[in-house]
Amino acid sequence: MKLNYFVTLLFTTYFLSSLAGADNSLSQRMKSRLPEVLALKNSGAVGEGMDGKLLIRKEEGDKLEKLVKAENKDRSALFVLLAKKTGGTPEEVAKKFAQGMASKAKKGHWFKKPSGNWVSK
Repeated sequence: MKLNYFVTLLFTTYFLSSLAGADNSLSQRMKSRLPEVLALKNSGAVGEGMDGKLLIRKEEGDKLEKLVKAENKDRSALFVLLAKKTGGTPEEVAKKFAQGMASKAKKGHWFKKPSGNWVSK
């Protein structure tokens, strides 16, 4: 399926290089935040939602809130770009993104289930 191909491509490029199909500024912003996002995931301060969004688990001030807001804004833009390329919807892309993040996550990273409960990998 075309959507699965682009989602797989997304994860490869997101963690290794630049984002395929995304504009250069979007790619650069997400790449520049990635080390901080990963550090926050490792600390348990943030986790992933099933909607593809980064979520705050532990309140740590305005800096964290601004980072999460910026990351989610760029993720939303990315989902729209990928949906246009694949013929899917941004919601479908976001769901596949969330599933991919869960499958590739490190032990100790947190995920919020649709029920609202947090689970750790």
